[in-house]
Amino acid sequence: MKKLLICMFAAVLSIAAAPAYANEVHHQTADNQKSYSAKGVVVAVDSASSKVKLKHDAVPELKWQAMTMFFNVADKSLLESVKTGVQVEFKFIKVDGGGPLITHIKTLK
Repeated sequence: MKKLLICMFAAVLSIAAAPAYANEVHHQTADNQKSYSAKGVVVAVDSASSKVKLKHDAVPELKWQAMTMFFNVADKSLLESVKTGVQVEFKFIKVDGGGPLITHIKTLK
């Protein structure tokens, strides 16, 4: 009886873990998603929300025209060197179910 309970418990655990593993396999992470590059000018910085508003050049790969929009940043520390009015070069990914996410940003001189 004890062996049967142990086997049943192990089976339940393996079934419960399967959806979590499947979720990791089918959804891309920031490390393996396609990265896009663009240049732009900082319009506003919202450190509290980890966002930056950029007036950026066109991104032909995504068929985006030049526009002004908010981007989330992957790490709040990316905003430490960013100031309003400064020209920047940045890399971002498109997150499933969310907007673009900046992974790298640097000021141009």
